[in-house]
Order: sequence, then structure tokens, then C-alpha cells
Amino acid sequence: MRRYLVHIGIFSAALTILLVYFLNIHRQWTSNEMMSRAQIARMLALMRYDRDECETQKKSGMELPEDIVGEEWYGKYAAVALNEGWMNLREDGKFHPGDTFTYSDLKYIMEQFHLSEDLLSFSLKYRQGDGMVPRTQWCEVYQLLSAESSRVQREKLAVYGTPSNISALGAWQTLTSRGMYLAEGLAMDIYMDCSLEVYTAGNEILCVVGKADDLCRMENVWIESGEDDEIQVFLDGYERSIKLEGRLSQKLEPNMADLTFTEGRLTGVDYKTSRIKAALTGMEEGAAVLKDYGTVPLSENLVVYQIYPSPKVISKDELAADGTVYEFVLQGNEICGIIYQDYAEETIRVLLHGDGEIYEQPSVTVTCAEPFLVMGNDEIKRYEAGTEVTFKQGEGIFEEGSAAVVKAENERGKIQVLSLERSSGAPSYHGEIQIQEAAGGLIVINQVNMEDYVAGVIPGEMPISYGEEALKVQAVCARTFGRRALGTTFRDYPANLDDTVSSQVYNNPEECAESSQAASQTRGQVLQNPEGLTATYFFSTSCGHTSDAKDVWYSGGSTDDDEAVSVFLSDDSVGLNLMQEEDFRRFINMEDGADYFEQDLPWFRWQVFVSAEDIRNSAVNVCQTDIGELASVTVLERAESGLLKAIQLDGSLGTCTVYGEYKIRQIFSPANSELIPQSGETVTGWAMLPSAYCYMDAVVENSTCEGYLIHGGGYGHGCGMSQNGAMKMAEMGKSYDEILRYFFPDSELITE
Repeated sequence: MRRYLVHIGIFSAALTILLVYFLNIHRQWTSNEMMSRAQIARMLALMRYDRDECETQKKSGMELPEDIVGEEWYGKYAAVALNEGWMNLREDGKFHPGDTFTYSDLKYIMEQFHLSEDLLSFSLKYRQGDGMVPRTQWCEVYQLLSAESSRVQREKLAVYGTPSNISALGAWQTLTSRGMYLAEGLAMDIYMDCSLEVYTAGNEILCVVGKADDLCRMENVWIESGEDDEIQVFLDGYERSIKLEGRLSQKLEPNMADLTFTEGRLTGVDYKTSRIKAALTGMEEGAAVLKDYGTVPLSENLVVYQIYPSPKVISKDELAADGTVYEFVLQGNEICGIIYQDYAEETIRVLLHGDGEIYEQPSVTVTCAEPFLVMGNDEIKRYEAGTEVTFKQGEGIFEEGSAAVVKAENERGKIQVLSLERSSGAPSYHGEIQIQEAAGGLIVINQVNMEDYVAGVIPGEMPISYGEEALKVQAVCARTFGRRALGTTFRDYPANLDDTVSSQVYNNPEECAESSQAASQTRGQVLQNPEGLTATYFFSTSCGHTSDAKDVWYSGGSTDDDEAVSVFLSDDSVGLNLMQEEDFRRFINMEDGADYFEQDLPWFRWQVFVSAEDIRNSAVNVCQTDIGELASVTVLERAESGLLKAIQLDGSLGTCTVYGEYKIRQIFSPANSELIPQSGETVTGWAMLPSAYCYMDAVVENSTCEGYLIHGGGYGHGCGMSQNGAMKMAEMGKSYDEILRYFFPDSELITE
């Protein structure tokens, strides 16, 4: 008996679950297929009037039933439908907006519009008055009612978002493939990611006729990220999450793509992988003009994404056709997307030096070629163009540690600091000039857009005559250096870096058309290696090989030369081992038969004789040791690049071991000698050797070391990018990204 009761219980539970399931299906079906009186009133009202006109009618003072007096969405439409006589009240004197639309309601409307039943595909003759009218039958009637209305359209669109999955949308807003619509009273969530046929009036969706297709495509969306069972996308200016039925096998990276949905489920992600980076030089009707590519047609569904500091869609009219480099996404032979990054919110703080590279200044005087503002202590003062304003310590504007902020009214205006002197005169700066008190006087900080900073660094670090590709190399290095400095402070000052060789020379010669173009054409591009942003050191001239940073700034101890980032700067295959003395001498003597990019430049090779007495005196300064009369110099260690890492000096009074290229260059100071570059013109008075890529031969007379004849190559520390090397490689036709790969082989050029 107990077993029988258990079976009865199980069967009853299963039957209950099945019944609930079918009731739910039926409820969903009826909610989809049936319409309310409020929805019908809206469709009728918007067939003739717009939303504002409907609202006006409701407020006209006409008597309304108590159930539409409130501020519900349907009130204005019910008021119009009643006022026009298109709909009537129920027997209790109320409108009943939430009641299902019945055949009795339908017959009344057809009578008011004098619509004959003979025009319908179905008959009303045997329909009960309280029977529910399916949406398909109402749409057939509405098609006839709205035939002469210029406001109502029947069209196809796809639903992409509602307030349920896009928090930025307002009540009843619906994002579609044709833009933003209002869908008051309609449950649009059930049609998410589906292609529909709908009635519309202006920006209003009046009714969903039905599904137009099983497939729905979101074209040219920006995928922000994808992980686990969710994808974050950006489309038409809105962010949205899309839940997946399964889990992603790997994390999705930001990219442009088309998404395919089947019956509302995401079934395909097609990345737009065909891209080119090019300078935009012009815009034509339906086409873009790209440097080196000519005129390329634009697709009808072109989208322009700004992806920094956060994604947004912008108009193609905002693109700068001045040689700015963008990333163009191709679909077939047309451009379907343009991607760029706006750095307007990314600023860097540059400490400006005064006389003698001292940062604290007794006073600061500024002016501007256009109206400008001075802000501080909760006050804003406006000055006319050309007015000179001087700041001194102790003034009220600096009370309680406050800073004075000076900026032009025009965002692209420049503030001139008359109390500073640079090679181009009194310098002018984009962005803000911030002046604040410090212990020894006033300090001046330029808070400036990163791209303007890069444009200001280029002419201070590389001659403009080096050409377009070399300047772009310098731009990438300068930008990477600047981005590495963000989030840091410079010598405890409230700045990221300064404007001298301690960081990067900035705004000494002012920016020019060439430097601005180089910054623009590499906009946002930086170098990145597996550890993060690359340390983009640079120097004047290479010896034909570069060095790793750990070798240049060596201070003793062991290093792993297998991981060194150092390369021959030649298109030839060079088989020398520069750590071996014999091979290094062949290299410096140019006996290896290879051609090097900079071999025609004066400082590619050089020589100098340094006396034993000068070496001894230098050792006193560097080693703090008097070694006595110099007996010998021994090479203890060379880097993979041939760079001297450690030497030993032996003298009559002692021994001195010297580590690092900088100290080695000081030991062999040619201050009292003649340096002879390979061009043959001698120079004097240099405090250090041009580089530590050198070998030494003792000059001995009567068993006494008189000094050393030094043969070397290159000018500078040799780490990173050779500026003259970049210039020569550009002259050979190499592009800036090719050049960067030579100097930074472990790094990737990316756009942040």
C-alpha cells in the first residue's frame, strides 16, 4: 500500500510540473499574441499625432475616466482615442487600459473608421464580443487604418538592447539596428537579438508584427572583452553584456567584429582581422584618401570608434585628414571601421628648469597671445591677450600650499613663460602652467596632453632634418618613455619628469610642423616587451652594435648575457663574437667585410691617445685611489656587444677595478688629448671618451708605460636606439616600424 501511495505521489508531482510548464507556455503565448486596450490606444493616437501633441490633448481639460487620470504612460494615448471617438469606455465608465483587446473593441474601431469587414481575410460574424483578438488579426486591420497615414511605416529591424541589459537606457527605450526607438507598453525584452517586422511612427515602435528572420546580425560592434560565459560589447554608444550558453575556451581581446544570433542566441563571432594602418590625407564622397593606398571606398555601415580612454562612437567628420594615422578595418575592398585613440584625458606633468638647470625660481612671468585665465585660491581672473602677469613667493594666491594655474581660454592656446630662456627664446606651452611655492622659490610645472608633450620632445632630441621616418622612431621612443613615467615622481617634485637630459629634452627648440606630424602619425603607439613598456633609451651614434641596459649600467656581479637585447646594425650576416678580444678588434678595425648602417658617419670610428699621467689622475677621481705610475690596463669583461664592462688598472702604488661604461669613459678622459673621428677632423676638451666600445694598446718607451692608444666606435652609451642609425636607415628606405624592430627586437609596437 505504501509503495502504491509513493507512486501516486510521484505521478501527481510530475503532472503538476507538466501543468505549470504548459500554463507558463500558454501565458507567454497569450502575452505575445494578445494586445491590451492601452497598446491599441497608443497605435491609434500615434497614427495621427506625435507624443507631444497627445500630451497636449490630455492636458486640455477634457473629462477623463478615473483610471487614466494618473501619469501612467498610456494616459495621453487613451485621452486621444476617447477624444477622437476611436475607442469607448466600458459599462462601468472606465477605460480599463490593461484589459485584453477584444472583438467587441475591434468592431467599434472599424465602425468609427468606416472600415468594411469585406476587406479582411477573417470574419467577425461568429466572433464572441469578449473574445481576444490575436495580434496578427489586429495588424491586418491596422494596415488598412494606417494606409493613408504618412506617419506609420512597416519596416524591419533588430533589437539590440533595452533597459534590462543596457543600464544607460531610459524607460521604454529600445536600441535597434536602425537606432534608438521608444516602445511604450511593449515587452521588447522577449525579442532581444531577433530580427523583427514592426510598425513605427517616427522614433516610436508601435507594434511587433512578427519575426522577420531566424538570424540576426550585429555588424561592426566593438568587443571590449570576453571571458568565461560573458562578452562585453560596445555598440551605437552603449555598453552591453551578452551571456553565453557555454563558456569561452579563451579570453577575447578587444576587437571589431560581427555577431550572429540564431533565435536570440549568440551563435557566431566574426572578427574583422583585415586591417591597415595608414595616414588619412583626405575625405571624399563615400571614400577616404590614405597615404600609400590612394582612394579607398567607405561602406554604408561605416563606424568610427574612439577606444581611449573609453570606447565611444564618433562622426567621421571628426577625423583629422592631416596625415594622422588611423587603423582602417576592411571588409572586402571597403573600409567598414576606423579606429583611433583620443589622448585628451592623458596628461603628463613636466617640471620646467630655470637658469643653470635649477628648478626653483625667484619669480615667474607669463603671458599669452590670446585671452587667458589665472586660477588659484578659489578665484578666476581673466586677462586680455598680451597681458604680463608676474608671480612671486609669499603672494596670497599661494596660501595654504595652493598652486596658481594658468591656461589659455582656447583649449589649443599656448602660455608663454617670459621668465624662462630656451634656444628658441621664451618658451610657450600647451596645456596648463602650474606655479607653486617650494623651499627655494617657485617651481613651474607644465601639465600637458601626452601627444603635445611628444611633439615638444622630438626637436629637442633629434634634428628635424633627419626625415619623417626617423622622427617617427623618435616619437615612439619619446612617448614610451613618457608613459613609463606616468604614476611616478621626479626627485620628490610633484611632476612625472623634467624637461632636461635627466629625462627628455622638452620644448628647448619648440615643436614644429615636422615634429607635430611625427607625433600625429604615430599617435598612441608605444613599445612593449614581455615585462611591460620598453625602456626606450637612445643615444647619438652606434659602433655597429647595440648593448643591453644591464651591460651599460653594469656595476659588478654576474649577468646572463644570453638574455641581452643587443644586435648588429647591418643587413649582412655577421659572424663575430664581440666578447672575444680578437673578434672585437677585427670589428673595430672594420676587417670583417660587413657593411653597417652608420659606417659613413664621423663618429662610427675614432681614436685617441691618453697619457698615463691623465689616466692616473682620472683614477684618483673615479676610484678614490692613487695607483701611482701606471703599469698596465687589463680588460676584465666585455659584453656581448663588445662594450667594456670592467677593467683593471695596475700601478706602482696599487690596483683599481672599474665597473660600468660611464666610469670607464671617465677613466680615459681625453680632456688633454686630441680626439680623431674617422672624418679626420680633431676635437679637444672632451671630458669622457665618446663610448666604451673600444680596445687599448699600451704605448711603452724605455720599459715605461707612456699611455694608451685607444681605438673605438660610436658616440654614447649604445643602449636602445641610435639616432644617427635611425636617420641612415630611414635614408635607405626602411620604415619607422622596421627601424624600431632593429633596435628593440624583444618589443612589439602597439597602440594603447
